[in-house]
Amino acid sequence: MTTYRRRFLLLAALGVAGCSSAGSTGAPGTGGVAASGGGNGSASGGASGQAASGGSGVTAGGGTPGSGGRPGSGGVSSSGGVSSGGVTGSGGTTTSGGAPGSGGMPAQTATGGSTTGGSTGAAGVTGVGGHGAAGAAGAPPAGSGGAAGGGQGGSADPLAAAQVLDGFALLKPCFSAPGSCAGCTCDENASNILNSGVAPENQHLSKQFGGDAAMTYDVKLRVVGVAERYWYTGGMLDAAGKVFYTGGWPTIHSAQAPNSNLGPGQGACKIHPPQTDASYPIPFTVPPEVAPADNCYNGFNIFAMTISSPKQTYFLNYTTDYDGVDRQPHAVYKTDYTVTIPIAGQAKIDFYVIDGDHHQVANTTMTVPNVKNTQIKQPYSGNFLELEVVDVALTPAR
Repeated sequence: MTTYRRRFLLLAALGVAGCSSAGSTGAPGTGGVAASGGGNGSASGGASGQAASGGSGVTAGGGTPGSGGRPGSGGVSSSGGVSSGGVTGSGGTTTSGGAPGSGGMPAQTATGGSTTGGSTGAAGVTGVGGHGAAGAAGAPPAGSGGAAGGGQGGSADPLAAAQVLDGFALLKPCFSAPGSCAGCTCDENASNILNSGVAPENQHLSKQFGGDAAMTYDVKLRVVGVAERYWYTGGMLDAAGKVFYTGGWPTIHSAQAPNSNLGPGQGACKIHPPQTDASYPIPFTVPPEVAPADNCYNGFNIFAMTISSPKQTYFLNYTTDYDGVDRQPHAVYKTDYTVTIPIAGQAKIDFYVIDGDHHQVANTTMTVPNVKNTQIKQPYSGNFLELEVVDVALTPAR
């Protein structure tokens, strides 16, 4: 080769090496969009580009930006709900000299429910000869969560706890047409069940009070109806209405009618279980707090109510009236009064209606206003007392 040609090639090589430029910088990858309601996820940072090999020649072009992450679904709060965290976006990959991919924006944290957090974005790997830095993970802003679900119980609405009593009625219908006289009676049972003792002649009914067992509810009741009256002793008479009686027991005795030395079936001691069961059976066990102390019933309707907590017995139809012989008058009374009693949340309430001699004083003309129970058609032929809830106040359990 000639000396001239060798010089030309040498100069050409030196020129190319001197003019070679570095590879263009890659654009940063776009970070993932935050998932609402999820955990604290961050997008992975963009990996640094790798430098083109060789000392000469044009380097590879800039990196393509990384696509953003998909948003995760927000957690809907309920009671104890769980929200799923958002999926994190992947950072962009750059070539040599690329700028770092930006980290994904963090997912928002929902309050109320528990969340599943997103994984932390991985730092970018440094390329050969590159200048890319790791993607940065953002700090999580707090997101708004759903309201917590309400728990069971009646403390938020005391009236709701007592709804089982509102419009509840003790019904004693007639099974025969009564006469038109004052004090005329009607049969309490159909003839085919006359001596069975089953309802409606004698009744035991149970109700479950609502609300919170840790609370006591002062329940204001309206007691309304048309019914016979009874004598009670050993308790306390409501001073306002003089009909509602707390504690004590039914009795056939009074100051006007001592009724001493009466045997079963005699006079006002008409019903005396078990001696009189063949004629006047009572088909359930009468609890001691409702049974007469001497076990004598005089054949008028007893309307009783017992509460399991705070434990107490109430009688709904007290009178002091006297027929001049040995018992209260053969009569029904228009009844309408209010009284307030304490009932613990979730208490059991038992009602007892006991007559047992197969007949009762019938109502043919009396009516009372504004009853709720749709079974009551007035004038009601028979006896009835309805409970209505007027108001409820909440207090700590006693």
